Amino acid sequence: MATPSEIFDSTRLKVLAWLNGTRYAVTSLQTLIGGQSNFTYHARLLTPLEDGTTDVLVKHSEPYMARHAANSVTINRCLVEAVCLTELNSVEVELNQPSSAKYIARTPKCLHYDHETKTQILEYLPGVVNLKDYVLSHFPSPTPQSLQPQCHNLGKALAGYIVRFHSEAKKAVLRSDAGTNLEPFPTLHVGLEHSEEMQTLKHMINYDWLLQRVNQFPEILSEATDIFSQVKEEALKELSNARELTAIHGDFCPQNILLPDKPLEADGEIPLFVADWENAQLGVESLDHGEMIGELYALWLYKRIDAGLWTVRGYTEGLGSQSETFAWRVALQVGVHLLSFGTVAPGWGTPAQAENVARHGRDVIVNAWHKNREWFDASDLACLLQDEHQGMTLVSPPSAMLSRRGEGASSGGGRHDSYGK
Repeated sequence: MATPSEIFDSTRLKVLAWLNGTRYAVTSLQTLIGGQSNFTYHARLLTPLEDGTTDVLVKHSEPYMARHAANSVTINRCLVEAVCLTELNSVEVELNQPSSAKYIARTPKCLHYDHETKTQILEYLPGVVNLKDYVLSHFPSPTPQSLQPQCHNLGKALAGYIVRFHSEAKKAVLRSDAGTNLEPFPTLHVGLEHSEEMQTLKHMINYDWLLQRVNQFPEILSEATDIFSQVKEEALKELSNARELTAIHGDFCPQNILLPDKPLEADGEIPLFVADWENAQLGVESLDHGEMIGELYALWLYKRIDAGLWTVRGYTEGLGSQSETFAWRVALQVGVHLLSFGTVAPGWGTPAQAENVARHGRDVIVNAWHKNREWFDASDLACLLQDEHQGMTLVSPPSAMLSRRGEGASSGGGRHDSYGK
């Protein structure tokens, strides 16, 4: 079997040969560090594009993980991501409020996708860093109070973007079932037809891993095993109700949000790039929301960085008007993410800290399952169930989990130079 170095060298030569037979012929092709699944490169073009672009990001996929070649992974992820990025090229969510930076959330642009070679040509974003690394490097503990508005509105902008995507994508998915006009995402359903493997994987790493944590932390989690099993069963039932599903990002977390690696300025304009759409699939919105909130909350639990909590509060406000049923489901997913992922993140903290996160995850799940409003009102996550301007706006009677555009969002438009995973 070829060594990792040999695989990287041969793949680069294959990609280089393909590029040089296309409009995107290059003078240099530099391998980028970062990501596990794909081969990513910074390419300098031989001839600039019509708009003057001289540099692009090349993302190439194989039916195995780039950094773990023995592990197979569906090659359909390439088409899924290319379709999502192409459909979202013109979609932006802008948030501009007093005493805060102006945020513009969008995807990186997909310039070209070659299905035969499973290669994407993407917008190159120099000098960006993912949001998790940004928080760790720019926000100390305690975080200066002057940064609270910027953090709050950053979270609100992210929520506004993904809520809009969920809502518009659901309309497109429902129209595709009816055979009618599919605007604004005319080919989204084509990509999602190939996402079944990612849907199965998403369920496994959330709910099978949840039950596995009982063996990892038996003294903390054993008494909650029955509830965890019921949560897994209910999550599986959700997937069987096709009319309640929408397209979701599938890995919506701070690690897949890119922004310039420079301090936030209250009078500045900050682009937020929502990257890595290869896990997009049909699912429930709470999977995206729970992952994002869970990751941000972990920044507080492990590092006591106030910016994590401030961004969570802005995010929940950005969710806009939602049913109480929706809010409880999001809360439940936050707990699932804390246990399934937050307790095993490498390099985050000590074993004692991981146990603390396990207790928090357990408590969030158990109290969300029992709809214990009093417990949540006294917790760090009170914003999940509070009134407008403190968290999402709850409306009654409870309805199906259908997102709509968040209030305040409007449509318009170490260092990390790549966004391949």
